[in-house]
Amino acid sequence: MSMKARAEVTTRYAKAYVKAGKKDKGRILDAVVSVTGWSRDNARRRLVAAAGRPPGARRQVAKAPRKQRRVKFSYDSVKVLQRVWAASGGQCGKYLAASMRLQLDGLERHGELVDGVDRYSPDVRAELLSMIARHRFRCPPRSNLR
Repeated sequence: MSMKARAEVTTRYAKAYVKAGKKDKGRILDAVVSVTGWSRDNARRRLVAAAGRPPGARRQVAKAPRKQRRVKFSYDSVKVLQRVWAASGGQCGKYLAASMRLQLDGLERHGELVDGVDRYSPDVRAELLSMIARHRFRCPPRSNLR
């Protein structure tokens, strides 16, 4: 029996199965098992799942859009952070957060970050340094391999 035929059988019996009493549920399960070849447990699971889905060709339900995350940093600080990350060689987040003060000091010293140029300002610097307080991190365990 094809999956499409099994889906039709499941859809046909689903509402009746959910509304039926215990004896009638057993009879419906027997009928579905004999037609589809599924186990009783699988047939029961599929009937309950099919009863919860809306009818239709593909029975797809439009999902509610995901709630957007709250913005933690300004656009300017994100752009500067991208530059700092690239200059650091692409460090992972917790190591970048730990070395942020050194990175900013070094980039300022070498003229890569200048106040008032390319979105960099004292406010952006303060935001980037606040990353250290936001990231509670542990160092990875040392490997015993040599």
